[in-house]
Formats: sequence, structure tokens, C-alpha cells
Amino acid sequence: MTRTTHLKAHPSCQCKINIDGNRIDFISYTTRVISIIVENGKRLVECTGTYSRTTAKQITYFLREYAPDLCLEDMKKIQGEGFVVC
Repeated sequence: MTRTTHLKAHPSCQCKINIDGNRIDFISYTTRVISIIVENGKRLVECTGTYSRTTAKQITYFLREYAPDLCLEDMKKIQGEGFVVC
């Protein structure tokens, strides 16, 4: 069952977080930007793009909340690569 929430640090922004079991999806407007899956002790991360300055800011807020050891620069490195172990 999917649970939808918003960023705690920026609840009014036009993005949401869908949490379904071991998967977390960060969605800006209607675009899935980042997905995180944890399985068998590994964290897989996919970034579809950093898009606009606004989305980049939202990504930073999302990472602080859900993957504090990662940053926007990490997402730029893996964007478009599919799921990557991080």
C-alpha cells in the first residue's frame, strides 16, 4: 500500500514522496525524479534528472530527509544511469 507524504522541510512545494514498502519515490509535479529501493541490505538509487533550479532545490530537501549521506552532486553523476548502488 502506497503512502503519500510531503517534504517536512518544505511542505508547500509542488512535490510529493510516495512510500511503498521498501521503495521511496520523489515526484516533482508529475515527474518521478528519484527512486530509492532498499533490498538485501543494499540501497539502489535512480535519478531521472535534476531538471530545473527549483527541482534541484527540492532534490536537496528530499535527500536531507531520506538519504542524508547523498547530495545533489551525487544525483547529477548517476542521472539517466538507471538504478545504481549507493
